Amino acid sequence: MKNKLLLSTAIASVAFAGLASAETKVGGNLEQTFNALSHDTAQTSARSFGAEHNISLSASKDLDNGLTASYGTVLESDDGGSADTHYLTVGTDNITVSFARDHGMNTSGSAVPYIADLPATAACTGLTCLGKNINDSDVHDNDHVSINAKVVGGSIALQYAPDVKYGASPNRPDDSDVTESENSAMGLIYKGSLGVEGLTILAGKYKSEGEGSEQDITDTTIGASYSMNGFTIAAEKSDFEETAAASDVDQVQYGITYAASDNLSVGIYQMESETPNNTSDKDEEIKMAQVGYNLGGLGISLSYAEIENVNGSANVDAEQFQIRTIPKF
Repeated sequence: MKNKLLLSTAIASVAFAGLASAETKVGGNLEQTFNALSHDTAQTSARSFGAEHNISLSASKDLDNGLTASYGTVLESDDGGSADTHYLTVGTDNITVSFARDHGMNTSGSAVPYIADLPATAACTGLTCLGKNINDSDVHDNDHVSINAKVVGGSIALQYAPDVKYGASPNRPDDSDVTESENSAMGLIYKGSLGVEGLTILAGKYKSEGEGSEQDITDTTIGASYSMNGFTIAAEKSDFEETAAASDVDQVQYGITYAASDNLSVGIYQMESETPNNTSDKDEEIKMAQVGYNLGGLGISLSYAEIENVNGSANVDAEQFQIRTIPKF
């Protein structure tokens, strides 16, 4: 056993010996937000400033065996300064293997071309979050291994995480502060144009196997967008299913954006969520408008949303407003 361990260590050392001498690039940005919520329930109406500082390190190196290795990490202030995002990728131009967290292809970004934050992200002020968000990305947001390959018109990724954890709200569709662990999960994602100019397809499926009292969870997303003459139209459908069927959520999103110039974009969106197996919940509907402008290095965006039947509560409505700035160097 000891000899095998030494041999494995030697092979790994030879494979990555050249990476240490690669030039490491340092980057970063500061995202600043002001969010305001007006809610039918007074205790959840709030206003707040927010900031996220990101410092990134990355490097890439051609190895002696003809492969390319790259690594990267992002230190995030809103995660206590820890390396929430990291990756080590080895492979060729057509196929790679990655060991990563919060990196690579996923369905949480949405096929709908939002100019700024998605509704469930924008509608957060401090610890108050409104709106359902069923893109758990349970593999992508946990430590996982991914095999990535280029296919006709796009890329496909097969991902596996041996142990996943669901964080607190708003990651779960029922907006509960529950942490589930010791589930293994797999994901299969495709993103590409299928060879059609202007078309983008995003399709993925995550499945986690519950252990003990934990739930089996399946998250399926398929969306498409098409761009022509400055306009982009898009639609996306997501289904979240748990062993406890009352927690199932079906969601559709629509959006259209227009690039009025190289610096100015406007967009309107609609998101509808329903819990088909829970008759006590009402269908939630979010209508949102966004405007984005690039000030020659600093991007600023305005978002306004109206939410009906917040989180399935009948006749409970809210309004959301966000100002967001982020460097565009």
